[in-house]
Amino acid sequence: MKGLALLLALLLFIPVPGSVEKSGYDGIDDAAHFKYYQNESHIIHWYEWWYANLKDGKNGVVVMFFTFGNLNKIAQRVVGVFAVFLDENESVESLFFNPFAPFHLDYEKCNVSIGENRFYEEGGKFFVEYAGKNLYIHMEMDGGGMPYGSIASLEEWQWAGWYVALPYGEGEAIIKCNGKEYKLHGKAYHDHNWGMRKMGKFNWDWGEFGEENYSIIYGIAGHEEMKGGVHFINESTHVFVPYGKIKEEYLEWNRISGFKKPVKIHVYGNDANMSVDFYVEMERAYILGYGKMGKPYLLGRAYGYVETGGIKRNFDTIGFYEHHGRFE
Repeated sequence: MKGLALLLALLLFIPVPGSVEKSGYDGIDDAAHFKYYQNESHIIHWYEWWYANLKDGKNGVVVMFFTFGNLNKIAQRVVGVFAVFLDENESVESLFFNPFAPFHLDYEKCNVSIGENRFYEEGGKFFVEYAGKNLYIHMEMDGGGMPYGSIASLEEWQWAGWYVALPYGEGEAIIKCNGKEYKLHGKAYHDHNWGMRKMGKFNWDWGEFGEENYSIIYGIAGHEEMKGGVHFINESTHVFVPYGKIKEEYLEWNRISGFKKPVKIHVYGNDANMSVDFYVEMERAYILGYGKMGKPYLLGRAYGYVETGGIKRNFDTIGFYEHHGRFE
């Protein structure tokens, strides 16, 4: 089980941004998408997951409900839940993976059941219910920010969908692990990813940093050609500056659990709609896997400014960020 958890830690958490470029089904939302593509020839490379995190000071929760492969054939699919509780001293990971476990994906709204575990939306709130052998999570997340999404063509037949259902918000969680109970309250984030592509073939950077009433999210991905950019979101607005007009400079590096990771990044640029200039500095690296062997998952501090509509906002906040592929 720990070996499989390590493998998933190495593969998961792969948001891929971009602009809307792919024709076809355009219902970019939080519902499932598999059935719209189930007859395509590359369906074995299908992926779809629902991701959420909650940050309370130096404690946090990360949950992902995931599906891979041809979901219609038991020998060609991987379906499960990966959950982790992060505190100041350690990360407690839990994986639910049973090839014969029942699962349900709702194609009308966010409503995913895998075994007895659920990720769903009700009355404008999002709920996660997870009960693993070593970790119990009940999490509620309330909305903040204007949801947005995109579908991007990548290379050859590969493409990626990304929908940010909760750019920022408040969340509460009850955690039970190691015979203790924890109650968390803090900033929450939720997004949804799907598409078809070969794993490990793309580089990406991603980070989400929510303030009280707006969020800064960046995402840059690709192989030879990079796509994505920086997003500003509040209750009524989504402003996007694409890669090419945004520069990303890696100022400092460190080797963490065998992986070279940026511990300080400078992101800046502008177009007619928005100007941004901010830094991301690593606060803590959690190792998701086994002991000190696994994939680093980074908690960072972002500080700087964003200017939209003639309004300049200075921010200094925490959030998760990721870097995979380039220069590792």
